[in-house]
Amino acid sequence: MHLIDSHCHLTSNDFDKNRDFIISDLKNWGVDKIVNPSDTINSSIKALELSKKYSNVFIAVGIHPENADEYKKEDLYILEKLASFKRTVAIGEIGLDYHWKDDNKNIQKQCFIDQLELAKKLKLPVVVHSRDTNDEVYDILKNFSDLKVQIHSFEGDKKLLKKYIDLGFFISLGGAVTWKNKDLYREVVSNIPIDRLMLETDSPYLSPYPLRGILNDPRKIVFIAEKLAEIYNMKLENFTKKVTKNTERFFDI
Repeated sequence: MHLIDSHCHLTSNDFDKNRDFIISDLKNWGVDKIVNPSDTINSSIKALELSKKYSNVFIAVGIHPENADEYKKEDLYILEKLASFKRTVAIGEIGLDYHWKDDNKNIQKQCFIDQLELAKKLKLPVVVHSRDTNDEVYDILKNFSDLKVQIHSFEGDKKLLKKYIDLGFFISLGGAVTWKNKDLYREVVSNIPIDRLMLETDSPYLSPYPLRGILNDPRKIVFIAEKLAEIYNMKLENFTKKVTKNTERFFDI
């Protein structure tokens, strides 16, 4: 089995004590590569240093919507410089998030659009975060349909899913698909074409069943792959081959 965790945050302080061990242990779980997105300039730099140390760690650089209030136009020049590193494979994670804070919508949107423009300039894919934003992320992204877009940790309905698929976007799924109370969610995501699907852990968050309550890490992607292979009624080996190929093609790794 050959897996890629397309979205994990190994630069999180939660991994300061065991980061090196986890990376060295990935091969024992069939995980060949990981993609580590960023949420600030500092975390982008930290991700760059991690990728220099480990050849199986690829990165995305960007400013998360929760940090949009700190965003400055000069940050784009720093991100562009970081994006020149050979294992920087995307701009991200970027997007909109109104769950905790929605009084800065215009600031979030400007931060998002500026980074989309940067990705377009650099011809890089984007990793998109969307939470409690209704269709506002879609309304922005439809103007960037020439970009390669990963909708990470998709949480919308069938209607929104179809809109994203029609634009040619890829959808990434994580631990939520394994949770006991997510039958409706599983029914929705079963409509993702297999050639548009990627796997992620979003670690250290969203641990899959049966490991709820335990710190998540990229090795746990095995549980997500097993559940989705069951949903797609495919043998695990055939399923993982397809989604791994999707991820390699999307990020050009």
